[in-house]
Amino acid sequence: MGQSIAHSDPPERRTILRRFLIALEGALVASAAGDKSIAAPLGEFARLTRSIDATDGWPDRKVSPERLPVCRFWESVLDAAVGGPPEPLISALRQLGPSLSWTQNPNYRRHPPGPGFLDNYGYAVIVGPADGPPAIAVDPQLALGVLLLGPGTHYPRHEHPAIEIYYTLTSEGEWWMGAGPWRREPLATAIYHAPNVPHATRAGSSPLLALYLWRGDLATHATLFPDR
Repeated sequence: MGQSIAHSDPPERRTILRRFLIALEGALVASAAGDKSIAAPLGEFARLTRSIDATDGWPDRKVSPERLPVCRFWESVLDAAVGGPPEPLISALRQLGPSLSWTQNPNYRRHPPGPGFLDNYGYAVIVGPADGPPAIAVDPQLALGVLLLGPGTHYPRHEHPAIEIYYTLTSEGEWWMGAGPWRREPLATAIYHAPNVPHATRAGSSPLLALYLWRGDLATHATLFPDR
């Protein structure tokens, strides 16, 4: 299941994507300056973001127009983020929204971690490899997109071999990694996950929206361990 209502004017879509990528690179650079402990991986992600060719469009935009249930929160979560530090990202995401194709990890669809999880979870790839889920643009080295969780949704402990950065676009979410503890991370925070480090996320009383970036092993889906 997913959504793809692509902009009728591909050059317009490319322009919006470039604007988004410029804003994202700036956000990563600013986060690296503010947190020296993860400056190196953030710098590498910023470099890869800068190298994306926004004109390298997805080869086949003919995907299902069906939306995931969690997309009912899309407009409200963007409205709530207006005026915050990542305003250029929010503005570009709103414009890219009609071109996003929403999907879910097939491992989670086979074995949902709890009742109602699939109604409150989904992600959309903005840039990714050609053999992955449909994206707006193709890049073999990087996958980036958005994660959306409904209010109160617990995304249990999971891990994957890809190197990952989350960049928070909402402020009530809590994040857990390694030995813990749970931490509430403010808006516009970069969260780094090394390969195969267990981590988890849970939304507060409002939806959670975050950007994610993967590099390294982009083909292996996350494995879920629903005990955390």
